[in-house]
Amino acid sequence: MARSDPSTMDQRDQALLAELRGCLDGIDPAPVAAVSAAHGAYSWLTIDAELAALADDSWLAGAGVRSEAVPRSLTFECATGLVALEVSSDGEDQRRILGQTDRPADLQIRHPGGTVTLPTDEHGRFRAQSIAAGPVSLRCVFRDSPDAPVITSWVVV
Repeated sequence: MARSDPSTMDQRDQALLAELRGCLDGIDPAPVAAVSAAHGAYSWLTIDAELAALADDSWLAGAGVRSEAVPRSLTFECATGLVALEVSSDGEDQRRILGQTDRPADLQIRHPGGTVTLPTDEHGRFRAQSIAAGPVSLRCVFRDSPDAPVITSWVVV
């Protein structure tokens, strides 16, 4: 079934949908993390960057117990670059990310609490604190190739 453009719908139908949406939000609102992930997925419709896939995740290695006391290591790779992260707890619902790219870059860390923009140092190292727990993705623009951004796949931290 095709979805109608709300601007072409009858005003009574629009009012009914708004009332229904309000009722459902009051009874069972969508989780913030799910809404954030949906917005992130929707942004892929016009993506102009290369996807860096998750190549290594310490949570997937072996049969160890997932613990917030032990930092989680993540590595993302693509043909044009590499991003390595160490994620640790920074409070109950916050994360601290220490990372390194394979060369200097400017980053955007997209997370449920918004977007953090920061540069790496000359060796590709960076640090971000108070990142909201939930789905996270990094957009990386390497300074030596600004027209070829890289975006990591989404991962829940």
